[in-house]
Amino acid sequence: MPGKKLCVHNLDDPVFEALEGYEVAAFTCGRQELRTALTSSDLAAVIIDLDTPDALDTIVEIHEINASTTVIGVLGENDVQRCIAAQRAGCSQLTSKPLNADDLLVALRQALNESTEPIELGRSIAVIGSSGGSGATTLACYLAMSLADLSKSSVAIVDVDFEFGTVAKLWDVNPRYTIADFAGNGDGLLLEEVVLELPCGIGLLPRPKQIEEGQAIDEARMRHVIQATRSAYPHLVMDLPRKLDAVTGCVIQESEKLIVVVELTVVGIYNAGRLNETLTRFGIPPETVEFVVNRYRKNVHSLSVESLENTVGKKVLGVVPNHYKSILEANDMGQPVSGKNPVRKAISDIASKLCRVEPGASSGSWIANLGLHLGANKDA
Repeated sequence: MPGKKLCVHNLDDPVFEALEGYEVAAFTCGRQELRTALTSSDLAAVIIDLDTPDALDTIVEIHEINASTTVIGVLGENDVQRCIAAQRAGCSQLTSKPLNADDLLVALRQALNESTEPIELGRSIAVIGSSGGSGATTLACYLAMSLADLSKSSVAIVDVDFEFGTVAKLWDVNPRYTIADFAGNGDGLLLEEVVLELPCGIGLLPRPKQIEEGQAIDEARMRHVIQATRSAYPHLVMDLPRKLDAVTGCVIQESEKLIVVVELTVVGIYNAGRLNETLTRFGIPPETVEFVVNRYRKNVHSLSVESLENTVGKKVLGVVPNHYKSILEANDMGQPVSGKNPVRKAISDIASKLCRVEPGASSGSWIANLGLHLGANKDA
């Protein structure tokens, strides 16, 4: 039985004869030959040489002729900028020269959603504050470090606050690439180039450099980022902005746990209850959502931990004490506090609980119900 049809453009290699399950229907050189192949054959994918000068324009033209055609790009050098440009033009997967039949088959199957082996995904945790200045970003960063310590494995952290995220600043790094450089159709190889690996075992995917770049990252692109990162890291922590839109909703849907960081103030507790009620109404399972009290000082707050628990209808996952000065100084210096600091110890205890908690049930779509729709690397 003949396999799915392929068109090979500007490439000549014996490897194409060894692609089990696929049939090369056309070898093309010029753009006119490619147009003829696209219009006369029922092609599943086009494999194109990205080293040719007009490769990017060719990819755009392929999708103009047939938007559903999958494009696989082949590069001779590990050129990150060209990888990014090719993916933005519409390349679904990338592979490198010299061509290898196994690598090419993996790229084809992933691009055409034909992978024969299930991909084991890492655990995903999102963190959001119930009020401004609740310390959610700091907690997310220390939570990622604690998970790395406990699991003895690498952990990724993604800054989803595209406008005002500060995750990179808390480690005092200036990444060359950001989530905006990966939010197209990236693959695992490109993820390795974009993510900034920190000495503490954290892989950082920072917010975009320019605010307007974040506006181009929609729900579909965010889901791609999450799935790709989870396939590469055993644990993923995502620091959310304090807003509900399609991107935030996508992150919550893709998370096994949502940690809501709450200060024991009237506004903090009120917003925690409001958020909890909204998530429940739109189908997020109650066991997915956990609450953490931050900056707790005994005998200072007029409201108690029990006040929060009564409002949200469940026990808090943990209580982090107030050591604001030491945390603020550490953040300003870009250096974490020591493991003996009470804040870090409390967050480590929370991470330990999360490691033992079974993943929550998958949630139904709540973004549609809300009616919300929106339109790495080494230091530089």
